[in-house]
Amino acid sequence: MTYQVIARKWRPQTFADIVGQQHVTRTLQNAIRAGRVAHAYIFSGVRGVGKTTTARVLAKALNCVHGPAAEPCNDCDRCREITAGSSLDVMEIDAASNRGIDQIRELREMVRYAPATGRNRVVILDEAHQLTEEASNALLKTLEEPPDRVIFILATTAPENLPETIRSRAQHFHFRALSFAEIVDALDRVALAENLTLEPGAAAVLARAAEGSLRDALSLLEQAIAYCDRAITDAGVRELLGVVSEEALDELVEAAASGSAEGALKLVHRMISSGENLDSFCREAIRHVRNLLVVRIAGADSPLVAAAADERPRLARQAARFTEEDLTRFFQVLMATHADLRRHPDPRIHLELGLLRLVNAARLGSLEDLLAELRGATPPPRPPTAGPAPGPSTPPGAAPRGFQSVGFDSSAVASTPGERPSAAPPVPPAAAAPPQSAPAAASMETSAPETDGLDAEQVRALRAAVADGQQKFLASLLDHVARWELAGNELRLYFPAPQRALADMLQAREPMEKLRLLSSRVLGQALRVCVKLMGSRPAAAAAAAEAAGSVVADTGNLRAQFEQDPTVRAVLDRFGGRISGVKPAGGS
Repeated sequence: MTYQVIARKWRPQTFADIVGQQHVTRTLQNAIRAGRVAHAYIFSGVRGVGKTTTARVLAKALNCVHGPAAEPCNDCDRCREITAGSSLDVMEIDAASNRGIDQIRELREMVRYAPATGRNRVVILDEAHQLTEEASNALLKTLEEPPDRVIFILATTAPENLPETIRSRAQHFHFRALSFAEIVDALDRVALAENLTLEPGAAAVLARAAEGSLRDALSLLEQAIAYCDRAITDAGVRELLGVVSEEALDELVEAAASGSAEGALKLVHRMISSGENLDSFCREAIRHVRNLLVVRIAGADSPLVAAAADERPRLARQAARFTEEDLTRFFQVLMATHADLRRHPDPRIHLELGLLRLVNAARLGSLEDLLAELRGATPPPRPPTAGPAPGPSTPPGAAPRGFQSVGFDSSAVASTPGERPSAAPPVPPAAAAPPQSAPAAASMETSAPETDGLDAEQVRALRAAVADGQQKFLASLLDHVARWELAGNELRLYFPAPQRALADMLQAREPMEKLRLLSSRVLGQALRVCVKLMGSRPAAAAAAAEAAGSVVADTGNLRAQFEQDPTVRAVLDRFGGRISGVKPAGGS
């Protein structure tokens, strides 16, 4: 007997042998048991995932001597004939080469006759989407009212190209692409049965190259046997398939982590000198960065990581050197670079440019670091710990409520492209609190706030809950509340009239919602929170004063307030420029 390749030798012969398509095989087995087998099926999915194989197993299950059975016996004459492709009752037609109306007319005439030996005549149309429009129309009537004991199975990789009239007459099953782990497990089983030595790294390379197709993985394993003989190594498979070595990927990671543009350029030069395919390198770099990102998010033991078990500790060490934002930027840069390599000539220039962008992307600071510097706080370490660091309770540098905008007339920032600007002068810790006058601050420290409807102990418990929740900004605002009042389900906080800006800050959506949740939990009832000013004028008087021209004076006071604000000063020191104007909310 002539040699049979591995992909054919290990083709599944039962539903249980089919890998990764349990949603299809279970449905078909239940239909056979219940005697509810449809007259037409559509099997769709990418190449090499078991569409035609499942169709053959279904034909054997229906025609088996011991059936119809949920599993064919593979021992009777009918099962062996279908396995060998010599059964008169199972017709497998390549629709890519028999796509015309004449061939479909011949098929219609053939299916009118009863099965020769089996119970059912099964017609398998492979690549059915390539039928011409006339041929598809000629098949419609037969699919709608097929002869007795005739079953049509249409296998296709492009179900969207089938006419809607055909899809509506058949049951549609979509075969999914196999996962990395499923392909690796299948390769290990075949290697064990064939008495091969398959390194885990080699199996991982083959599984990634197969891109979800088990047939492709088995075909690549056949090539690896011819190249490496019985001992299939990681290095041998990489050399066979033109996949870059792990050392090259490690060197790329090191260049990005250390910010070495020279290292990235030397890596490209060495690959060109050794005849490596740059497009293949870029694809492997994308897969590697994707693994690092998954490790960073889900951990090295996650099944989402497409890597062998012995590679995962190395991936974990590399992922710990970057933040999720860094790896996301790397991923985007490499995707754009890969597109450039495929569209433009001279791939060396585009790969070098892409790797330089990747190295510079690693130097970029995060927005959280910059905001922390502007507030005078210590930026979080890079990369952060696995758990998310708590963010500020309100956006730093945001204008107080009641103001529409602050205009900055900024000159160009003097910093080298790709490098972080120098840090702003540190702001004293006391400046991080909302601005207040010295007499007001002294009075707050010496006198306790007034209460009505709740006692001082409840106020202390609420402020302690705010402090325990690390809401520093919210706690600093509550320090300036002069009176706490509880009326029914409404908690009222009164600020002195000179502290109107602080009252407006507290009325922002984020601190207001946090205060409402904390106060409801501490006081044991659902509350709404209101912020008021003590001794404020009636609305009509305020409107009259505004009409009289007080807006101009208020604008001047607001400008002076912003000029003294520590966050605004930090922004000016950081980026340069000056305040060009301050507009009240609703102003033009």
